[in-house]
Amino acid sequence: MDEGQESAVKKFFEDFVTAFSSFDGDRVATRLSLPYLAKGPGDVCHVFESRPRLAEYFQSYLDEYHSQGCRECRYSNLSVNWLDSECAVASVTWDLVDASGVSVTSWSESYMLAFANGRALAFATVDHVGE
Repeated sequence: MDEGQESAVKKFFEDFVTAFSSFDGDRVATRLSLPYLAKGPGDVCHVFESRPRLAEYFQSYLDEYHSQGCRECRYSNLSVNWLDSECAVASVTWDLVDASGVSVTSWSESYMLAFANGRALAFATVDHVGE
């Protein structure tokens, strides 16, 4: 794909990290499109059709992570598989760290990204189970 789309993928994750560090579910939710699907382990699957419900969902996770001592997140191992000129699957490993930089938790996740007006938005995510 073109350089603009490659940059948009990296910007998506950099902006996600910035939004995460605010611990504001609404700010995180703005990185995603509606409807949005979140697939977790087992039978866990959520579909969101409103920004307030999506923001509540992320706020619950942010509150939990903060209570565990997490103060920021980092991503690594970015891998992008282009589906066509408008969509890609981007996979990363997330590492949530405390104030001293020690890992609190980590996992891998894939994001279904759509591109419009030079911006990438996720419309679905899948947690990698068992990694």
